[in-house]
Amino acid sequence: MKIGEDKKIKAVIRKLGRDILVTESFQSEVNYIQHGEIDCYEHSLAVTYMCVYLARKFRLRVDLRSVVRGALLHDYFLYDWHDDVAWHRLHGYHHARTSLITACKDFPMNRTEKQIIFRHMFPLNISRFPNSKEAALVCMADKICATIETVHRKRYDPIIYEGLRLPVEVPMSDLRGRRPSILRRDEIKCLTQAQEK
Repeated sequence: MKIGEDKKIKAVIRKLGRDILVTESFQSEVNYIQHGEIDCYEHSLAVTYMCVYLARKFRLRVDLRSVVRGALLHDYFLYDWHDDVAWHRLHGYHHARTSLITACKDFPMNRTEKQIIFRHMFPLNISRFPNSKEAALVCMADKICATIETVHRKRYDPIIYEGLRLPVEVPMSDLRGRRPSILRRDEIKCLTQAQEK
């Protein structure tokens, strides 16, 4: 299996995640490196593709819409964690929380999608065990893709973008400049909702 080659999987991603894919803010993830030469945008597409692939291959009964949306937004932190800034040093432990807060500000999300984002860094964040099939699927797909990206240290085939790089319909100006640069106390409400059981 080559990530990005199945047009049916990409059609599912396009259908279920279109409102995210067409935003300038999501597409701005190309400005932030994730692993090696892979940017957050490319990584998010790969993880989402892997999730749909695994769900179909193993015939998993999951809320596929939540899986696609949660996977697209799981690393929606919108900063370069490689910058030499003190609070970036613990990026692995904190970026799931920052991604959740940023995603809550920019997109309507259900409880499952919030859980996916908040719990995708298990087992690094040992207390955030994936508590749904959807969260476990994204967590596993994220680890698979991160391993591939770290070991191979090269970009995915450009085929991954075909059909998923949609024209921007929602510019960042429509979001009224909402961009958290760091976690603030007044942003905890969204986080608290995600931790509800």
